[in-house]
Amino acid sequence: MTAHAQRGPLSGLRVLVPRATGDPDPVAIALAAAGAEPVTVELITTVPPEDPTELDDLLLALGAHYYTWLVVTSAATLPVLASRAEEVGSTLAELVAGTRVAAVGPATARALRQAGVQVDLVPRGTSSAAALLEQWPAASGEGRILAPHADLASRRLVDGLRARGWEVDDVVAYRTLRGAPPEPQVRAAWSAGEIDAALLTSGSTARHLIELLGPPPPGVLVCCIGPSTEAEARRLGIPVAGVAQSQTPAGLVEALVQAAATENRAPR
Repeated sequence: MTAHAQRGPLSGLRVLVPRATGDPDPVAIALAAAGAEPVTVELITTVPPEDPTELDDLLLALGAHYYTWLVVTSAATLPVLASRAEEVGSTLAELVAGTRVAAVGPATARALRQAGVQVDLVPRGTSSAAALLEQWPAASGEGRILAPHADLASRRLVDGLRARGWEVDDVVAYRTLRGAPPEPQVRAAWSAGEIDAALLTSGSTARHLIELLGPPPPGVLVCCIGPSTEAEARRLGIPVAGVAQSQTPAGLVEALVQAAATENRAPR
């Protein structure tokens, strides 16, 4: 997908976005608003668990008010939860009625609200499991949490909640796989250094960038959505030019704007 670019602080820059979808991409839209040309590449793809039985059973328990909280740590969880809710004869909004809902950050909270779900807790500052854990209320009585997550998700939040006295049922809601091979023209442009920057939205996108396209050529500005993505990128030997202060599409693009200004990348 290529959005129409306009004049702005990133005017003339071609920027790799690790997503390919028919839906409007908020990162690509933010890039185009800043003047860049987004080049979307399916570095990762998400698929439901091979056997959704456990997830379905826990969603039925959610609908029966078994849980005090539902915690959602990625917007990618939402389509799977909505699909499985439909399979059990309901909607996600109906299943969570009467249950408090936490989102790891503004983007996930926005996706939940678009699904008709009221969000009760979004951490201030960094969108991360650590920030969410820090602001989580103390356990009281028989509180129980449902925590659907990706197969590659860190255990930090679940383990931290349990250490604080909460009962937590965690379940794999989706699997993260490597995306399809990029188009030949994209591979050629990347190898030739004709793509000026790349945005990484997870550790998986960093790993699959290397696997599908190879290391960034010299001069490519790589910006990461947050500290954990930055850490994985650096572990892989990817130079990082910037890290989003706010883990949102606008925050990620702003990190690239600042990196481009630091590198004196003048608009073409």
